[in-house]
Amino acid sequence: MVDTLFVGQLGAPSTMGQLGAASAVPLAALGACTSIFHLAFHCVKGTTATTASLVAGALVRDKQKKQQDDEEEIRQKESTLIAQTSMQQAFITGTVISLFLLIFGTNCLNAMGIPTSSTQLFSSAATYLNYRAVAAPAVVLLTASEGIFRGFGDVFTPWKVSLVVAGLNLVLDPFCMFRKQSGMGMMGLGMGIKGAAVATSFSQLCGALLYGSLLLRKGVLKSNDNEESIPKTVWKKLKQIVSRNSDDSAELKQKKRAISLTILRANAAMILKQGSLLLGWAYATSRATRMGNAIVAAHQMGLSLWMLFSYALDGISVAAQVLMAREYEELRIVENNAEKSAGQKKKVRSLSVYMMTASILQGLVASAAILVLYKLQPSFILTNDPEVRTNLLRLFPHLSAQMALVSATLVAEALTVGGGRFKWLAFGTTLSSLVAMARLRLSTSLIDIWSGGIVSLFLGRLITAVLAVLDMNGYIPRRQVVAAEGTVK
Repeated sequence: MVDTLFVGQLGAPSTMGQLGAASAVPLAALGACTSIFHLAFHCVKGTTATTASLVAGALVRDKQKKQQDDEEEIRQKESTLIAQTSMQQAFITGTVISLFLLIFGTNCLNAMGIPTSSTQLFSSAATYLNYRAVAAPAVVLLTASEGIFRGFGDVFTPWKVSLVVAGLNLVLDPFCMFRKQSGMGMMGLGMGIKGAAVATSFSQLCGALLYGSLLLRKGVLKSNDNEESIPKTVWKKLKQIVSRNSDDSAELKQKKRAISLTILRANAAMILKQGSLLLGWAYATSRATRMGNAIVAAHQMGLSLWMLFSYALDGISVAAQVLMAREYEELRIVENNAEKSAGQKKKVRSLSVYMMTASILQGLVASAAILVLYKLQPSFILTNDPEVRTNLLRLFPHLSAQMALVSATLVAEALTVGGGRFKWLAFGTTLSSLVAMARLRLSTSLIDIWSGGIVSLFLGRLITAVLAVLDMNGYIPRRQVVAAEGTVK
């Protein structure tokens, strides 16, 4: 959203570092790159939900083991092992994404409808893509770290880190992008759209480092045996791999392998879910790109506004996921005790109903907020380009109408993840994305893209998630046992 606000003020590429008459070219380039990054980064965004759910469930099991005075289990807490494994996998995944975007960036832009023959548009897009790709490991580490804190029931720390990253980006974006005369002389670096990418990447790197320091302080990224920090532990493990020696017992090795496989399976399902979802978003942007620079620029600004509200709606989703993960794990533990199981089932059903009701109410509030913005038309969310502005204003009522659907979908999916039904979401979202892409193929305007294809996408996701929640609550009789796909036994 920050990049969109400032890039919308850029002129043509020849005057990219100066404020002046806005051009649709930088916004069009940003729009295509944003969809690529959505597909690359948000494809692994599901790891936040996966990690949070697995950590929250592991905390319940750790608590039970502590009550049983199992000293070995207490020494090697499952929640800590899950957190450490998630961070390791996140760094590897981020490095792979970074290398892929740097090597195949041109192909990605071509696929988004930006040919190399379109000199100005391709040059701006390639510059932004390359400088943002460098920070891919930091981005994936941010998602994993957020999931760890959510799993521990701490949603305030991720909010503070996000605030720091956004604030830093808000300050650095104009400084890096523009160069103008002031009372103290020329201010700013005047890097244009490249400055936006540099500022965003640096902010994300700072966020990852901040999360790392907080996790070290919390004791999550330290060896349970000797309180060594992760760098020392990693070096020690590398030496052990080379020498084929290990200090871990056979039982602990088996447990770590089980945890790694659990995380991989859960992440694979969520990556499939996110990948198919974002493929649908990317196809929508691709269709908008082929309709002209003004259309894709308005689409990008509408998408940024939609994302801003969806992040605001995500608060209840986080609470729903963590609470459901804990309650459902409690249900799994007491499933063989008829009396306790009946009481716990009531808690799960009550939580499901409460959260779905809250999701609809907050969706209506978000719809009203967007209508207020539509009436006020504040300049800080609208570009100076008249054609882009007109297309964006036409889109506002449709964005408002979708908020209740979006809110209900996010909360229903959060409850599904909390119950460990990762495969349900993977299957449902993939099918919904295919239906949405078929509908998008018939779109001839920006309104068609949003009111047709994107609505189809969310409606399919909502139906799948609601069915999964019903299954978790025992309303689908074919499943007779309580089983969370992400549970380590």
